Amino acid sequence: MTSIDTQQILAEGELIQWYRVERVLGRGGFGITYLATDTNLDHRVAIKEYLPGPLVERRADNTLVANTESSETQYRAGLQRFLREARTLVKFRHPNIVRVMAVFEANNTAYLVMEYEEGEQFKEYVKKGDGLAEPQLKSLILSVIDGLDRVHQDGFIHRDIKPVNLIIRKDGSPVLLDFGSTRPVENDAQGQHTSFVSAGYTPLEQYQEGAALPVGPWTDIYSLGATLYYAISGVTPVSPISRLAALVKKSRDPLHPAIQVGGDQYSRSFLQAIDWALGFRIEDRPQSLSEWRAAFEQSPVVQDPKVTATSTTTSSTLSVPLSADDQSVTANRSKLLVRNQTASRKAAYRPVAKNHSGLKGASVIIGLCLVTVLGAGWWHRTSQNQVVFDQKLERADLAFRNGDYLETARPLYLQILEISPDNQLALRRIDQIKDRVVEKINSNLRAGEVDQAQQLIDQLAGFDDEAAAAMSEQLSKRKQQLELEEQFSQIQTLIEQSSFGLALDRLSNLREKTQGSESRLEKLEQLARSKLAAEEARQVKVESDRLALEQSRQRDRNRVAAAKERQRQRSRDYRRYLSSAEQALQVGEIPAARKWLDNAAALQINDEQLKELESRVVSAENLLQQPLSDYEIRYARSQFNALKLAIESKNQRAIKELTQADGKRWGLFETLFKRYTQMSVRIIEVEAKLNPKRVTAVLRIEKMALANGDVVYPSSSYRDSKLSLQRNRNSWSAISW
Repeated sequence: MTSIDTQQILAEGELIQWYRVERVLGRGGFGITYLATDTNLDHRVAIKEYLPGPLVERRADNTLVANTESSETQYRAGLQRFLREARTLVKFRHPNIVRVMAVFEANNTAYLVMEYEEGEQFKEYVKKGDGLAEPQLKSLILSVIDGLDRVHQDGFIHRDIKPVNLIIRKDGSPVLLDFGSTRPVENDAQGQHTSFVSAGYTPLEQYQEGAALPVGPWTDIYSLGATLYYAISGVTPVSPISRLAALVKKSRDPLHPAIQVGGDQYSRSFLQAIDWALGFRIEDRPQSLSEWRAAFEQSPVVQDPKVTATSTTTSSTLSVPLSADDQSVTANRSKLLVRNQTASRKAAYRPVAKNHSGLKGASVIIGLCLVTVLGAGWWHRTSQNQVVFDQKLERADLAFRNGDYLETARPLYLQILEISPDNQLALRRIDQIKDRVVEKINSNLRAGEVDQAQQLIDQLAGFDDEAAAAMSEQLSKRKQQLELEEQFSQIQTLIEQSSFGLALDRLSNLREKTQGSESRLEKLEQLARSKLAAEEARQVKVESDRLALEQSRQRDRNRVAAAKERQRQRSRDYRRYLSSAEQALQVGEIPAARKWLDNAAALQINDEQLKELESRVVSAENLLQQPLSDYEIRYARSQFNALKLAIESKNQRAIKELTQADGKRWGLFETLFKRYTQMSVRIIEVEAKLNPKRVTAVLRIEKMALANGDVVYPSSSYRDSKLSLQRNRNSWSAISW
């Protein structure tokens, strides 16, 4: 159990700047992710709050404070890394990775604002029907690889890829979520990373025990491989800790290879690519996503049992036996490729006449074998090229539909045109991409988003100078227009704030830049001058009236002020002393009550309240001198034991009746009751004390049990609760804790 479980999450409806919290989406070792509403733009976002549980606690005003001085240093260093890395993540733009929109500081911590992606978790998506076929899985994983490769190229790794962090949108496209755990590779290489572990999906180098191992692209590749393993098997892969234990014992690896688990439902090369990613040692895995992508792009696409049967029959007729690997590949080829294969083999096959001589027949057989071998090699190269071509076209179309025109779709269409210069779809898409980029630039200009427009113009210039030049001219005009509008707006604000002189200076400087806006400028100048004159006249009159009134009243105030203030202060002090004595008496602080009572008596304002309070204080002082009896101590023990039984039985009503209200301590046990099915506690260090008269003890949580039977031992930060039962004049207080 981590300390974050005892922290109060932000309540529904809380505002963080202009974001309203709706509910918790998830939590981890260093933060909580909320679903929130952007009240400015009225749309939903996901917000990650930096909250390293073991280091901080939340106050009632939602601010976070470090637990200790040493924790403060760690917390500040982690907060600066979180901010620095978040500002880098904002630059990433890809349709298959969640967009990081902003980062800001509040509540003595930081918040990362991301797009809220609606869809279905990959964990549930793969359970539909009979699961996902190889073409679907391959298309999804290649899209994720493209997006994640963009992150890797900037020197960052995700570090928390798993089925619940992969969402499938309604249009079938994937998006990788939760980049709150992302870290630069160089930080991990220097041992500056925090351990984030998702059992079965996290490689050994991310565990504390493996902190000396380097973390890099191969780390995310392992997690992606584990996610694919779950898709083909329906089970979470074996934890690397279990695999490490087997390695130490020189036992067999407990993780069954994907090539066994996948059976005959997937191609051998596809399953081998998954097993390659799940290599236990770093050097046994692909070292980059480009390496791993090649393994998928070279593998077969779909399975067609009918066409496979035809291919097998043809092979048998030609007396060319297929190896196990060849059979697996043949069984999973697309219909188009297998059909081409059959045609090639039929063209190569010619029956041999029976009346030829043995030597001539042998020559013919040898020739047929050579033709068959050469034809098979040619077919293999052609089919592989066709597979790569089809996959590029599929990926390009997916990127085009997702709006990723320049970074993914256009480069892929250009590669397609290098292979097939007359491909009409690619040619049409290239023209459509330019039109859509120009349309997006115009949209940005209308919305005043000049930075986004400039980025698109820079990209457009890479392949269409003329269109880029035209857009640049429009951008320049729009910038001038926006700048002028901004200056007019600022001047209007200055006038509303009564800064008339500054407004007139701005208008004078702006006169040369108006170019057709002279009428608006003149109106603002007239408004500013008229308001300035009226304000000056008003201030002169106000000052004159104020001085006259002040002179007439000052003498009267001086005569009576001193006497009244002394009387008021004496009365205030008397009431304050009596109130303080009453409060001290009620909580059993008798010496403090005596001190306040003596202060009140010294003011010589004798009334019935003072006499009555004096009598009660004297009685309490007499009672204070008497030690606690054995019966009273036994009573206190019985109350403490009753609280112990109420906690172990989760009797929340009894706990509230036995104890005084304490939101923080009550919130701790509410959290523990929800998380654990059983708790074991005991009462220790029972002591009787005087001044005030009370019995104290310590309630210690020994251990807790989860629903699956696992036993958890609490940390020292919340293991012990101090108890106190105070003896008043005629009764006992509730237990304070």
